[in-house]
Amino acid sequence: MVILNGKWVDNNFNPIDERTSPQLMELGRKVKSLYGEDISYNRIGFVSALSSLSEEQEEGLRVVFDSNLIDKLI
Repeated sequence: MVILNGKWVDNNFNPIDERTSPQLMELGRKVKSLYGEDISYNRIGFVSALSSLSEEQEEGLRVVFDSNLIDKLI
């Protein structure tokens, strides 16, 4: 799922909404649990990307955060 031109679409670029995709509802719950009502496109994208990581990718990201490498990337 991604936001394209301000609308949610699936991997085939078909429009989706909360009635047609339980994945959208789950993503919304995750974003809201992290950020409360302060939700933005960037935060939705971030949580969506995190949700799609493999275990190996999660480990790599953890190393980046633990080693404070994020500051070097900015």
